[in-house]
Formats: sequence, C-alpha cells, structure tokens
Amino acid sequence: MSKQKFRTWDSTALAEAAKLGLQLKQKIEEISIANGSSPSDLPDSLIPTDKLYLLALAYSAAYDKLIEYDLVKTGNIKQTNNTH
Repeated sequence: MSKQKFRTWDSTALAEAAKLGLQLKQKIEEISIANGSSPSDLPDSLIPTDKLYLLALAYSAAYDKLIEYDLVKTGNIKQTNNTH
C-alpha cells in the first residue's frame, strides 16, 4: 500500500466530512433509541435514513483506516503570522 499522504487541503475536507458523518450517525442513533426502533424503521428523508446511516458507518470506518495507516495528516493546520 502506498504511503503517499493527502495534501493538507484534502485532509481538512476529509476531517470535516468525517465529523459530519459522525454527527449524522449519532443523531440517527439517538432518534432510534428514543423511538425504540432501528435506523431502518425511521422515516425517510430525501435519502432513505438507513442508507444515510450505512454511509456514515462506512465513512467512519474508512477514515479510521486512513488514520491507522498514517495516510491523512491530522492536527492543527499551521497558521501564518502575516498580516495584510
């Protein structure tokens, strides 16, 4: 497997998408628990809820693997001290 890392811009976009995916997953789980049902039993949005939940689970697992293999830069992006 190649150890080439994503550019910082790509890493930031992936991190934001991962954060959104985790938020979606958590919200779907909270609603499921509150209703005593599973994600597939919840009403659909524009995209069926069970498909959104599956997408969030898969993205979360994929992102974890990227971090595990050190393929994504993590941490704070270096800020410049230049004032214009």
